Amino acid sequence: MTEIVRNNKGFTLAEMIVVMAIFVVVIALTGEAFNRVISKALSQTKSAESNISGVVGLELMRVDVEAAGYGLFWSFMNSTPVTYSEAADDPGLALNDDSRIYLTDTTQNYVPRPVVSIDNNTFTDPAVVLAGTDVLAVRAISVATNAAARKWSYVESEVLPTGNPGPQPHSWNTENLASSDRVVVVQPIGSMKAVNQLVAKNSTGWSAAFNNYSIIGKPTVYNDAEKKSDTYIIFGVDSDTNLRMPFNRADYYVRRPASGENGWIKLPQRCNPSAGVLIKGVVGHASGAYYELPLLECVLDMQVVFALLTPGSSTTTDASDISAMTPKDIREQVKEIKIYILTHDGGRDANYIYPNATIGVGPGNGITSGTGSTYNFAAKGVSNWQNYRWRVYQVIARPRNLAGNTQQ
Repeated sequence: MTEIVRNNKGFTLAEMIVVMAIFVVVIALTGEAFNRVISKALSQTKSAESNISGVVGLELMRVDVEAAGYGLFWSFMNSTPVTYSEAADDPGLALNDDSRIYLTDTTQNYVPRPVVSIDNNTFTDPAVVLAGTDVLAVRAISVATNAAARKWSYVESEVLPTGNPGPQPHSWNTENLASSDRVVVVQPIGSMKAVNQLVAKNSTGWSAAFNNYSIIGKPTVYNDAEKKSDTYIIFGVDSDTNLRMPFNRADYYVRRPASGENGWIKLPQRCNPSAGVLIKGVVGHASGAYYELPLLECVLDMQVVFALLTPGSSTTTDASDISAMTPKDIREQVKEIKIYILTHDGGRDANYIYPNATIGVGPGNGITSGTGSTYNFAAKGVSNWQNYRWRVYQVIARPRNLAGNTQQ
């Protein structure tokens, strides 16, 4: 009969220690891998959130820039300028046109430029605007956030003989201007030399409530034999505030909210400390102060490049500064507006190394830019810049209301 040998000794202490050590190593490796997975997932989540907010905010910006010049007058009726005021806050004071004159074309004195920018501003207070970034001003009726700014009507000449009550603004039914909406009146074509004239009864009488628009001016009365008629367009500008300027204006700039600043605009903790927030600041009619709307967070730089069509040429050239151009020149020569915004996806990632010491914020190869800015992280004092996923958003808009684009 076969004898069964039994071993009741079990595992030795040394064997148990070895096995436990192996388990500890495996668990440590697994935990590190798990942490890396979680960190990567969180980074990707933050990156996705950044991308979504970027798409939404920059689309709002693109729509506004494409509307540049909408409802804007190009000349004054009877060549008599009116009195108005614009922004009362920096960084937009230098972009005001209410007292701007031009030696090259006096017909454009005090006429508002549809779009213009400050190139590489030199402000020293980041709570106002980050130094070296551009500031963009867009003038158009529709860039404000009130309901009246999205409504308009028109009125045509009374032709005699006709019965009372005479010419009346066209009715859109549910989309009509409210009786208390503040409006301005523009005559699209007065003659071949006078287009988009601002209608005004005198230097200060260029605005009224919609139900009293006729005090600004009324189309000429003709008799039937003259076979003529004039059309005035009535633009809603603000819902309930007396007008400061005969249009709306929005400025775009990057600023870093001050640590003790009260308000709802904050710089998230995931942002690099040198970054700021891209702001849309609507110039208010009550005081000229900004009503701010944050568009994109974690922004280091914004550069604006204008594609200009030089008279007599069929190709465009890029320019970073059009501040010396007259409103007429801007209307006729600006074909595209290209906006470049430097930001980062997600937050700081110690396991990631950004490959380049510079990035091009403007046309170029992605590392450098000629027209625009070559942003050097170290030279700008950006801390831990190597651990951020930097990217440049590009917004390209072709304003449809400028004369240079009306035939496109």
